[in-house]
Amino acid sequence: MPEESKLLITEITRMGPGFCVIGLERQGAALRSIRPMPPAGYAWTSFPHQRGEVLRFTLSTVAATAPHLEDRKSQGILGCDGRAKGVKVCELLRQAEVADCLAQMFGAAVMERRHGGNIFLEPGTGTRSICGCEFSNLRFHRDGEDVKVSLTLPSGETMRSLPLVDRDWRLFIDRAAAAIQGANRAQRLKRFLDRFCRDRVLCDANRFARIGLSRPFEEACWFMLDTLFPLPEDAWLKEIA
Repeated sequence: MPEESKLLITEITRMGPGFCVIGLERQGAALRSIRPMPPAGYAWTSFPHQRGEVLRFTLSTVAATAPHLEDRKSQGILGCDGRAKGVKVCELLRQAEVADCLAQMFGAAVMERRHGGNIFLEPGTGTRSICGCEFSNLRFHRDGEDVKVSLTLPSGETMRSLPLVDRDWRLFIDRAAAAIQGANRAQRLKRFLDRFCRDRVLCDANRFARIGLSRPFEEACWFMLDTLFPLPEDAWLKEIA
């Protein structure tokens, strides 16, 4: 029978109307990422928990398809056993899956769309679908209603047009957009993100990112920005005024 597992929740991403969740599981001295899925489907229709909470699940093995080999079907959330602070979560993620360059990230060849610079893996390839990385530079930019980020890796490679799907960042950006009044709202939001927020992230010694892969779409598993540390602070919104 499936055994009860404890996962430290590290990612909560907004995917359309649902949420994708990833947690860290300790196996001896090692930490590995697990994607607990709801009893039905891939995404949670609601997820009233926060990053850093330790949640209990009963997880069963599913016939996972590369690169999403972290998938585990659950019977729902059994309970919460406490919470770790954000800095602690970031420290633990550095002990899990990490890479310094694109070739190390997912164990498969990285492809690039000719127009737009978006990068992806071919479905059915790869050895994992989540990986952490340090970065030396970033840029925010708007794409319609979405926010995308470009990250520069220690290798000097740049991952362009990463959809920012981190739930905490998305909620913060929604609040920032609502706080901007008057003319030129889109330009002012872009300036707030790509100047003030960018500076706050780059000045933080604990900056770190986690890159995830989407489910197959248009015959590709697209790179996404699942988590961006440091997490935004409500105090930053005062800069808008």
